[in-house]
Amino acid sequence: MRVCYFGTYNPAFARNGLLLAGLRSAGLDVIECRVPLWRDTADKLAAARGGPALAGRLAGAWRALARRYRALGPHDAVIVGYAGQFDVLLAHRLVRCAGRALLLDAFLSLAETVEDRGLARPGSRRWHAARLLDRLAAGRADRVLVDTRCHAAYFARQLGVPSARLAVVPMGAWPRPPAPLPNGPTFEVLYFGAYIPLHGLEHVLGAALRLAALQDVRFTLVGDGQEFQRVRAAAARLALPNTRFVRGWLPEDALVEQYVRAADVCLGAFGASPKAARVVPAKVLLALAAGRPVVTRDSPAAREVLRDGETALLCAPASADALALALRRLHDDRALRQRLAAAGPALVAERYAPAPLGRRLRAIVEQAVAAAASR
Repeated sequence: MRVCYFGTYNPAFARNGLLLAGLRSAGLDVIECRVPLWRDTADKLAAARGGPALAGRLAGAWRALARRYRALGPHDAVIVGYAGQFDVLLAHRLVRCAGRALLLDAFLSLAETVEDRGLARPGSRRWHAARLLDRLAAGRADRVLVDTRCHAAYFARQLGVPSARLAVVPMGAWPRPPAPLPNGPTFEVLYFGAYIPLHGLEHVLGAALRLAALQDVRFTLVGDGQEFQRVRAAAARLALPNTRFVRGWLPEDALVEQYVRAADVCLGAFGASPKAARVVPAKVLLALAAGRPVVTRDSPAAREVLRDGETALLCAPASADALALALRRLHDDRALRQRLAAAGPALVAERYAPAPLGRRLRAIVEQAVAAAASR
């Protein structure tokens, strides 16, 4: 079976890289038809906030995509990579007369994302435009891929996507060689990420304040994003003696080697938004793959992936007290840290590495191809 992975997607984004590797590991012949649209995440966010006009840039990318697609040889299915809510509209026009299956990796709702990141208020014109695009995009695809069963329920309920056209392909992580937990004088708590509201960093700072009396506990926050200045200013007001910031982005391998391997525990997400309850952040799976204990918020989506006390510690959302208690528990119980550290890589290898993701996705593609052939 030959599959075209299509769109303006970023191949360096973990979701796309993992699915591409998974498809190939599952024995599919994958051809990529890609034209870049965004320079980076900051460029994308600028456009979402009303920066440089999107229409001209998108039109140019689409013209190039159409030329490249029409030059491809035979193939059975097209998968529109994340984030492809615009691209699937073009893909539908290109494949609708050829009898090929069309799959969209929606992954997340665009409207929910702009709402969660504070880029559009619910009910605003921009929010309604994003919601309309979600509906149009999902309506063009034979199969719509999302990351959790919670998101599948959201797409069915809020966007009217028939359940039969929804398929869950979880977020994943690259397997990594094992490395022992640190055994130094400092208990290192690591946050890494994009400083988005979903992560609930105010609660991380609250936990740091509650644990400030423990002289060996240190919080390190690595990354950058829309809330960085606000979070750092809040930390300065609290005068936290146990918190340091490392601003900037690192390639994933460098991040793991420089910071994740040095951590005793890695932090997930702690926000209270509806979206936060429907996702399992990629950084949670990355930390598990690297063999580090994880603390993240309890949620229906988290329960799809994690078992509290066995593969991670789950705490109440939006609660600095709950997070501080979970961290104190790990601080005081090295045996628990060791058990969680050992469980993570095994869980990723079994369910969330490219190979198991590819097997799951291949079955979905085969079903879509069979359905398209019978039309």
